Amino acid sequence: MPEEAIQSKLSPDEELAATITAAIGKAKLVNAKKLPRIQEGLVKGNLTSADWKLLAELGSTSQEGRSSL
Repeated sequence: MPEEAIQSKLSPDEELAATITAAIGKAKLVNAKKLPRIQEGLVKGNLTSADWKLLAELGSTSQEGRSSL
């Protein structure tokens, strides 16, 4: 297998973070601009319960009927 192919593969953490982030984006639970930060936090394992609570409270600014704090 070429070295480039080995280096381009995602780690299990990166793969799981991408899957979770895609699902969050598809469900429009948070603003799409926040998805890269969420994915990075998942990979690094540094998202706290306070981070998740804030993201849930703010929700997606694109959904009707939701406040855009």
